[in-house]
Amino acid sequence: MEKGAKDRGSYLLLLNLRRRKTIRVRELGVISFRKGFYIYVGSAMANLSKRMERHRRIRKKHHWHIDELRAVSEFHAVLAIRSSTRLECEIAKVLSKIAEWSIRGFGSSDCSCETHLFAMKNDPLQSEDFQKMLQYFARLGGLGLGVSP
Repeated sequence: MEKGAKDRGSYLLLLNLRRRKTIRVRELGVISFRKGFYIYVGSAMANLSKRMERHRRIRKKHHWHIDELRAVSEFHAVLAIRSSTRLECEIAKVLSKIAEWSIRGFGSSDCSCETHLFAMKNDPLQSEDFQKMLQYFARLGGLGLGVSP
């Protein structure tokens, strides 16, 4: 019961796109994605573990913008920030300052953020600024790391 009560919060899904891809993303239309590492900020206020596990899979029914990008990219990692408070918009605000580029309107249709998808040319897990951001949010909640198999 205790695990279920804490199985909520925000997450960062890291995907690696090895070459430029142009894909249709639902109502956002056709988007050209540059080669690089994409960081998607999401939340699940129930069953966070199941949501993160879902993002590891390629084959699934597409519900969200991120499902379209996940279908053409490699899973790199998923990071959980367990919290009973919604932190995804705060995380997105910080990521907007350290990311190299972003995709406007992606994953943010249910909030006032410009986007929830950010990108970097190199692995964000190797970025000092990204690590500092993780440490900050880990202090607010709890951080769990899932790395690619």
